[in-house]
Amino acid sequence: MCCNTKQKIARALRQLMGERPLSKITVQDLMEGAQMKRQSFYYHFQDIYDVLGWICEEQLGEPLRQEPELDFEEWCLRLIALLDGDRAFYRRVLLAGSPEVVRTFCEGLVRPRVGRRLFQVEDVRQLPRQQEFVVDFCAKALTSYFIELCTSRREMDWAEARECLHSLLGVVRSAEELYPQTQAG
Repeated sequence: MCCNTKQKIARALRQLMGERPLSKITVQDLMEGAQMKRQSFYYHFQDIYDVLGWICEEQLGEPLRQEPELDFEEWCLRLIALLDGDRAFYRRVLLAGSPEVVRTFCEGLVRPRVGRRLFQVEDVRQLPRQQEFVVDFCAKALTSYFIELCTSRREMDWAEARECLHSLLGVVRSAEELYPQTQAG
């Protein structure tokens, strides 16, 4: 029941976002669209941004966590594909003054993968500050790249995206060869 209610609220938000900017949508509007009482909104979510976070988790987080065996490059391409699969929605969120919800969520997904790829650690907080900085920098850069692809009006060029990620990993491999002492453990 709980998940069904959340899905109903999320569908109502998506529908309203197709009609007007997020900044013009109130909880009351949302719950009227979901045909539910306003009080039930606060049982499930803190605010409308929390609904956006839940949508990101359902559409991006869950599918990516179900494919832990993907190598880093394929995982990144899968994230791009998930964003591209609902590009109109994410584009509206990112360009309508609410980019931090998606950006923060994506960085949270990317950061541990970067930590594993660069330093073979599950918890980036265990790294020395300099290595944690490298992980944060790379996670922010990758997230910005993913968001740029998502908000672009150009059709997705999968060959170019794959080539860019492959080039990035080539640089990472070169750095690993030059500075093998930076590996954790």
